[in-house]
Amino acid sequence: MNSEPTGIEADRARGIVTISWADGHQSSYTASQLRWACPCAVCHGEWGRPGVLAGLKALEPEEQQLTDLLAVGPYAVTPVWASGHSSGIYSFEYLRTLCSCEQCRLNPGNPPSATSDRH
Repeated sequence: MNSEPTGIEADRARGIVTISWADGHQSSYTASQLRWACPCAVCHGEWGRPGVLAGLKALEPEEQQLTDLLAVGPYAVTPVWASGHSSGIYSFEYLRTLCSCEQCRLNPGNPPSATSDRH
């Protein structure tokens, strides 16, 4: 699986982040999907303790409204949410594992071919 992006588009109005990967695959993520998958210690937890997201059934609208997407060196991005939360560093490798297209769900860890449908 190639986790090197060739393009990243953040459509803030629609709440969709689309990443084109070097192997030709394309992944789309909803803002809600990304917010629930936040890898920061506060949201995800650390030292064996659950994060704050583990105790929630729903998120407030401002927690799911993407206001910006910042580069973190050559390896990751950090979403900035309307609530002000911005401590999640989403590596490209992590984002690739979050792809929920049918092909990635059926074959986790196996790269889609460059000629397959884009998702």
